Amino acid sequence: MRILFGHALGDGAPVCWYPNDTARIFHPNMGIIGTMGTGKTQLTKSLVTQLCRQQPNNFDGHPLGILIFDYKGDYNETKPDFVQAAGARVLKPYHLPFNPFSLQGVRRKPQLPIHTANAFTDIIARIYGLGPKQSATLLRCVVSAYQSCGIESSDPSTWDRTAPTFEQVYQVYADDESIKKNDSLYAAMDKLFQFQVLEGDPDRTSSLFGLLRGVVVIDLSGYDTDIQNLIVAITLELFYSQMQNTGSSQADRDFRQLTRFILVDEADNFMSQNFPALKRIMKEGREFGVGTILSIAVGLYTGTIPVNEIFTSMGSGVRSEEHTSELQSLFAIS
Repeated sequence: MRILFGHALGDGAPVCWYPNDTARIFHPNMGIIGTMGTGKTQLTKSLVTQLCRQQPNNFDGHPLGILIFDYKGDYNETKPDFVQAAGARVLKPYHLPFNPFSLQGVRRKPQLPIHTANAFTDIIARIYGLGPKQSATLLRCVVSAYQSCGIESSDPSTWDRTAPTFEQVYQVYADDESIKKNDSLYAAMDKLFQFQVLEGDPDRTSSLFGLLRGVVVIDLSGYDTDIQNLIVAITLELFYSQMQNTGSSQADRDFRQLTRFILVDEADNFMSQNFPALKRIMKEGREFGVGTILSIAVGLYTGTIPVNEIFTSMGSGVRSEEHTSELQSLFAIS
């Protein structure tokens, strides 16, 4: 696969990225960094479109799934040129058609429903600042919802049954009169329920990887920060779990099969959230043919992810001594 970045200033020679050629690059992760207004978004759109068009040159012609978290509305239906060129499917944070409680496509381990419930509880607790008692209450509600669907944590033969949706979990929570409804947990649960972020009909949901065929954009523009963070955190946890279940991607000598990419433009605020699943995806994704493309504005990044260990770095419009120094600090390069 050959992705054109541009042309060298000196001799005009093409500058290319070969994301599945392991003789040229060690991993398919990329950081696009530069000052504001230097064309980072246009570059990322070009990369996505070229990746789509280069799929026949992937190992064994394997198709790619590209997930885009769109914080600014640069990849949604208001930009028809990109949507048409990339064949993108745009999803709004309303009835998102995947279920965070689904046990399908997830690597099996003892007490899997408990692990899945706990992952969701941790996400809500981190974003909404829940205390230990509130977290325990939410965990109990999720487990009860599983049980109401005939799914028992200790009985793997029940795990293929239809998992509960958030709407069912909320109903368990709302119907339990022993739970007080005037705290942070109530605020979080009620907001998710009122906004109808997740699809409530289990028959209209699928696994995230089942959905992720071609380019899928989750349009987060215009939504409150906590809703954005919640959607991203849930999606990344699902992505990591299902990535682990797919097994290693194929490889032959110097070429590795690519399977999926995650792209975040204007990733400064995104990275400052330090999503645990993102770190795991970035560090472990190579084995599964998964890459991450993050576009970052110089001067705005405040996260703690060790990008120097992970990225192929690219500077866009970073020429001053001050910005070069900041770039070196950000990526720990010399």
